[in-house]
Amino acid sequence: MARLIRYLVTLGTVALAGYVLAQMFHDYLFHPWTRDGHVRAQVIKITPRVSGPIVELPVSDNQAVRKGDLLFRIDPRTYELAIEQAEAKLKQARASAEVSLDQATRARDLHKRDKGAISEQSLTRKENNLLVSEADVDVARANLYAAQLDLEFTEVRAPVDGYITNLKLRQGTQTVANQPALALIDTASFWVHGFFKETQIRNVRSGNQAVIKLMTYPDQPLEGIVENMGWGISQQDGQSDADLLPTINPTFDWIRLAQRIPVRIRLTRVPEDVTLRVGTTASVFITTE
Repeated sequence: MARLIRYLVTLGTVALAGYVLAQMFHDYLFHPWTRDGHVRAQVIKITPRVSGPIVELPVSDNQAVRKGDLLFRIDPRTYELAIEQAEAKLKQARASAEVSLDQATRARDLHKRDKGAISEQSLTRKENNLLVSEADVDVARANLYAAQLDLEFTEVRAPVDGYITNLKLRQGTQTVANQPALALIDTASFWVHGFFKETQIRNVRSGNQAVIKLMTYPDQPLEGIVENMGWGISQQDGQSDADLLPTINPTFDWIRLAQRIPVRIRLTRVPEDVTLRVGTTASVFITTE
């Protein structure tokens, strides 16, 4: 009798262990989880369109700004002068066009009254001069518009709501056109990247529910939805050498480590008192059933 009891206890223990292992394997396949997650956001490189020294800098490092807020102002005097010059050239071009129009009109009238009074070549030359003068007016008008745009570009404003970060500008700093001057984190673009083992993503699909726990706020879970998965990761081996042959490093590891695939999670619910910061660590749990 005692042997039977021991046999039943052993059988029950094995069955319970098998059930636990099966449940763990089920969770591994259908509820993938990783601690290798990071908060991400779009970082906008604020780049001035014109060059010049900064004369006004109303923002500070890590400050929140709204769309349209002034970030910095470049010395506008050079560009104001360029507008005055462009306006003067436009007036000059219009005056020349009026003279050419008057000359061409007189030549046409004279040619109608007496075709021998002016040659066809002279008439054609005056009409061509009129066309050139009208084109000069168009060019001068375009140059004026470009000068006005340059003056507008001396005021650099926030394109979106966001946070200024790692600000190194100071009043008097010389900005260079088309060179990034500061970084702005778009507050409306936060997402989470979970880096899952390749053995875990088999059943992951877009639309799966996800729960995110930030290391900063371990007791305040965030909710999200799987948006998409990466289609490729960089390989360390296989790059071509000088002879265009693949370079494969020999390995003697007994264990093959699974590669990590980035899974993008769109946040659907963030607690009001949770502040998201780019690069912070997160744990990501996905429900695929």
